[in-house]
Amino acid sequence: MIEASYTLDIDVGVDEVWSFVEVIPNWAHFLVGFQKLDLVDDRRSIWTLRGDVGVLAREVDLQADITVWEPGRRAEFTITGLTERITGQGSFDIEPIDAPSGPGDATAAGPADGSPASGQQRRPEPGDEQTRPGLLRRIRFAVAGRLLRWLNRRRATHPSAGSAANPPAAANPPEASDHVSGRPTSAGPPRTGRSRLRFHLQLTPGGPMAPMVELLMGPMVEPTAEDFLRNIRQALEARRASA
Repeated sequence: MIEASYTLDIDVGVDEVWSFVEVIPNWAHFLVGFQKLDLVDDRRSIWTLRGDVGVLAREVDLQADITVWEPGRRAEFTITGLTERITGQGSFDIEPIDAPSGPGDATAAGPADGSPASGQQRRPEPGDEQTRPGLLRRIRFAVAGRLLRWLNRRRATHPSAGSAANPPAAANPPEASDHVSGRPTSAGPPRTGRSRLRFHLQLTPGGPMAPMVELLMGPMVEPTAEDFLRNIRQALEARRASA
């Protein structure tokens, strides 16, 4: 199993963050390897992603199904591989921040460093002897982080069809269902303020190649989650600045 969580503070209110996140084409192209998005209905979408590393250097189709939809607070989804044996789940969580925390608070460094929330997964610091991984693991994380950032820069310079330069048409946000909070799906007019956005992803490869896939993907998932949220923050703060 491969798992990663990342938390980032954003200088934008909860309502503005949710109105952006609830429209999938707003941020789909921020995922590394994004090729295409097909919105089946308000709960299901088909994603085509392409890897550039080893056995992952091919396109894969994944089905994402929204399972929990709490407007302005939380969304959960499951992942099912259509062309690869892989399953998973993930979530977005949003909460308001009344004021920036002090420099010693690792959860609310905000735009300065985007550190993960307290108690959440984070990269060990060089002096943290309790959680410091082995040399090989740290090298893999460093290489994976550099690779993902290079891929993001390359995609920004040479966007593919359906990417940032040509995002798919926006879809109507899912309607709240019986098991959700019952609040209206519209988050209402934007408010000023700050927000904390958390993204969690868990993947379980299957089949005889599962150990190799986990070995290759493991170091890449955390940097992917970090870059993903940073891109969302940049888009939201740019939108706020131009408003």
